[in-house]
Amino acid sequence: MINALKKLLKRTPVAWLQTTNNPTKLLIGVAGVSFSNLLMFFQLGLMDSLYNSQRKPIDHLQADLVMVSSKYSNLGSLQEFQRSQLYQVLGISGVESVAPLRINRASWITPETRQSYDISVFGVDLSQHSLDFPEIEKNRSQLTILTNALFDRNSKKQYGDIKKVVAKDGKALVEISGKKIRIIDTFTMGATFAAEANLITSENTYLYLFPKADARKIQLGLIKLKPGANPQLVQNTIHSFISKDVRIETREGLSKLEVSYWRRNSSVGFIFSLGVLVGFIVGSIIVYQILFGDVMNSLPQYATLKAMGYRDSYVISIVIQQSAILALVGCVPGLLLSLGL
Repeated sequence: MINALKKLLKRTPVAWLQTTNNPTKLLIGVAGVSFSNLLMFFQLGLMDSLYNSQRKPIDHLQADLVMVSSKYSNLGSLQEFQRSQLYQVLGISGVESVAPLRINRASWITPETRQSYDISVFGVDLSQHSLDFPEIEKNRSQLTILTNALFDRNSKKQYGDIKKVVAKDGKALVEISGKKIRIIDTFTMGATFAAEANLITSENTYLYLFPKADARKIQLGLIKLKPGANPQLVQNTIHSFISKDVRIETREGLSKLEVSYWRRNSSVGFIFSLGVLVGFIVGSIIVYQILFGDVMNSLPQYATLKAMGYRDSYVISIVIQQSAILALVGCVPGLLLSLGL
């Protein structure tokens, strides 16, 4: 191996000399490949960020295991199950506590325009820890007051500048599904495919917003384990006795189910994958054009190499090495620009 490496290092770097012979052409080639890489990385980054936004609500769950309906598909269309089924797992060894979480969509009326938009409402049991937003801890006593709520400050602009109003007046009065709600603080989560805004309320305020909701039913059951407990073992134990109309998932497993659903049922994956393919084709064409022109201009030199006894494989390897050099050199600025964006 060492002898082969020494022999390789002694050889004249024909491909490198050929590539760097014309600095202007090299610069154009690197710029073209960098643009291609920038396009591909940027498309992949956008796609990944959209999928990550679907994980955000799940990432904020204060739970090791999550109980959902057996018909679960995504957070935007949750099925209900009996709340009592969640409390049954308290008898399982390794379970420390449980907390119910209600999620539903309501109609938000923007104060300035009076236009209606969907909003996701999270109803939490304030006697337990359900979501890990510091604003809940900060306003826990205030949230027990009926109609008080927290608003997502990363919501889209069409929902109004609620953050500014709350910062100025200490509260913002809004209308949701025909009911008056008082926004007392804001938190940070962001839009999802299900809704472009989020609201956190107490269970009582949630039931006030959704009077037809059954107080005995919930959408998510949060299960926190004792330190050192094996999540897989506890999950299997719960599965052995619970009703077939519910299922137990780890938080990571629920995230995968959520992303998998939107991969299958939205056009995001196709659109951005197509963008990656276009970027790859653009880069390929640029490299091909540069190499084609270089080969045509260097035919006399290649003929000399052939006359000296070099085989076709050696000449072909020079062209392949040139393409590899362009790809590697062009990847660096493309990657750095993508990280910047």
